[in-house]
Amino acid sequence: MYNPLVKLTPALLEGMLATPKLFVRQTYARGISVMDEPNSIYLLFTYYEKNDPIEKNRVGIHTAQLQKDPYCFLYDSENPVHRERLQLAAAAGAPYFVYTNVLYQQWKAPPWLRKKIHTYMLQDYPWWNYSKSNQLHIHLKDRYGLLYLQLSWKAHKADLLLEEIENFVPCATT
Repeated sequence: MYNPLVKLTPALLEGMLATPKLFVRQTYARGISVMDEPNSIYLLFTYYEKNDPIEKNRVGIHTAQLQKDPYCFLYDSENPVHRERLQLAAAAGAPYFVYTNVLYQQWKAPPWLRKKIHTYMLQDYPWWNYSKSNQLHIHLKDRYGLLYLQLSWKAHKADLLLEEIENFVPCATT
């Protein structure tokens, strides 16, 4: 699986903690690497602004979706115990691999992904009359720990799970 998110580091966490945050911790399968030890643990810490009522509502939705995740936990950066645990997580090394919902830089779909998206669009969205000659706008979005691709072309828009595109197999043509 493609993982565009960054590892949580002490320096990154310090910058994030400049304002009160809530962090939802969950299992993160996208972080798995064949280079890691077999018993490694991959976690995603999704941050939300604590003092924003809309963000607080999103925290509730996010945590409700993780009822069966054994690693689900909600950290409050203003709680000293939680803050210390966040700092430990950011500094942790193997077997823990901790990521956060931050991108390395201005995200751009890699060529292999663009190719899959183009094939997907031609097959599954024929009413768009999509053409590779016109630019398809692709944005990566994080929603409740899942990565989505927001696609827009002319007046059309679609939000698709990144996983759906990754696992897409085109139909054979006759």
